[in-house]
Amino acid sequence: MLELDYSRYQALIFDMDGTLVDSMPSHLKAWQTALEEQGLPVDIDFVGKRGGMPTPKIADEYASHFGVTFDKAQLVKTKKATFDTLWQEVARIPASVAVAEQFQGKLPMAVGTGAERSNMQRILDNLSLTEMFTTLVSADEVKAHKPEPDTFLYAAKEMNTAPEQCLVFEDTPFGLQAAHNAGMDCVLVLDGQLAEFHACPEHQTA
Repeated sequence: MLELDYSRYQALIFDMDGTLVDSMPSHLKAWQTALEEQGLPVDIDFVGKRGGMPTPKIADEYASHFGVTFDKAQLVKTKKATFDTLWQEVARIPASVAVAEQFQGKLPMAVGTGAERSNMQRILDNLSLTEMFTTLVSADEVKAHKPEPDTFLYAAKEMNTAPEQCLVFEDTPFGLQAAHNAGMDCVLVLDGQLAEFHACPEHQTA
């Protein structure tokens, strides 16, 4: 089990999909349906590694990486419509939720996700997670999304906490990059467990 010194931090920030809740299987099913509908190559690993990014941004990176063209608006529409039939399958990730429960009412905590606010809200509400957090940041609140730092910096500002005093929980390389770009340490949640601690390089060289 990963041992963490939480006393070093004044606030916690959790990504949602794949970190706080096990939603990636449903998201990936929706992506597969949307890609197959347009006869595109289905590379689920490519999509999965970009968890935390908004769907339109993933679509742009998909087009660039594979050198394909498609009806982006239709792809996004199909992906979202398919997920709308699956989102109630989403469950808590116990290891991450346990940390949130431990510090509820003791530290300010935020959710910082690339999901749209409506999607974030319905999932957190359905799993009785909303009340744990003092701040909720979705794709709707920032213009630049992960791996840019804006989501986490916005959360820190809303919690009146310096970025270097925040600890981020993420599940993807892009999420880790976003945390470090924000000047924050990061815990990677892999296979439902708190798996790896990654100190911000700025802190190691300070």
